[in-house]
Amino acid sequence: MDPLKYVAKYFDIEVSEENLERIESFGENISRLENAVHNVKQREIDAIASINPPMFIQTHFLPEFYSRLGFAVSNIDIPFPVYSFQYVSPGGNSSQQTDIEFNSETIDALTEWMSKRIKFQNSVAGQRALMTKSLRDEIKERDDHTCQNCGLSSYMEPNLLLEIDHIRPLSKGGMTTRENLQTLCWRCNRTKAAKWIEIEE
Repeated sequence: MDPLKYVAKYFDIEVSEENLERIESFGENISRLENAVHNVKQREIDAIASINPPMFIQTHFLPEFYSRLGFAVSNIDIPFPVYSFQYVSPGGNSSQQTDIEFNSETIDALTEWMSKRIKFQNSVAGQRALMTKSLRDEIKERDDHTCQNCGLSSYMEPNLLLEIDHIRPLSKGGMTTRENLQTLCWRCNRTKAAKWIEIEE
């Protein structure tokens, strides 16, 4: 009924602000990886579609046609580990099993599970815990997948890595609210971070 409790138990994950920050950071990296794989696949699909061979070729010889050109959509999959938790009753008469795949959805769920057990809604770790994959996707959609600083978008550069930034940093009292979030390309996000470090110094 509560598989995440067993994840924390068997992997010895203490419910603490420090561990929550680490898991949230790990979730961001997983999300970036998933987006990168999606971008690569989409670019190859677009490249193949742009060739547009004659209908006769498309109908009868399309696989061979692309094979000779050297085009193929890469079979890139992220090998997320899957763990199985099984409970067997003392008498062995009944059992239950839950499989958990450690993808971005699971990491988000684990982050939320831990945050509910820590009373720190206004702390930096608490605010980071609110930054789920679904929220990041929502902000990107709202900002039309466009960097709010330089104006570069994933429409212009399909492999562009977009990140969600706190306009007012958490370290400066910013909150994880939609009004305080914006989409930035990775270059602008790194530049902004460097500027805040300069200001602090």
